[in-house]
Amino acid sequence: MKLPNLLLALSLLTITVVSPVALAEEPAQVPFGDKMGAEVVNYNRLRPHLATGGSIDLTAVDSLKAKGFRTIIDLRTPEEGTAEERAAVEATGMTYVNLPIAKGAPSDAQIARLTELLEDASAAPVLLHCGSGNRVGAAWAIYRARKGIPLEIAIEEGRTAGMRPSREAQVRALFE
Repeated sequence: MKLPNLLLALSLLTITVVSPVALAEEPAQVPFGDKMGAEVVNYNRLRPHLATGGSIDLTAVDSLKAKGFRTIIDLRTPEEGTAEERAAVEATGMTYVNLPIAKGAPSDAQIARLTELLEDASAAPVLLHCGSGNRVGAAWAIYRARKGIPLEIAIEEGRTAGMRPSREAQVRALFE
């Protein structure tokens, strides 16, 4: 092979191997349940980049960071200890977002904000949690239904994430 052809071939190989597309990294995936300890009550790997659950053991927040989580979205109200969790999460360098949902179904504004957070690829992997998973399940079901998923499927996904019958009734009422 002549030197110009060899240089051209090497240049093409270098471009192929070191192209920005090849260097783009996929966010880490959230761990499956068998890879989790007791850090999160009712832990569930809902999607590759999204886990759901109930309360977090604040003494184990470092473990969540070590397992790849980048963002913690907390649906609890301030009375449930959100300030302490914010401090623990931010001390690890993870992002903490509080989106407090009290009684009743999440508001349109809350679902809109949750949508922004869940669809921000730079936030992944995400842990979405509340005290038990009930509010998480309701918010997830509403989010999915508003994305065009049939209501019964969205409800089933909400149950998987922790939604119980009282919240399910609230979610159904939104779509009647």
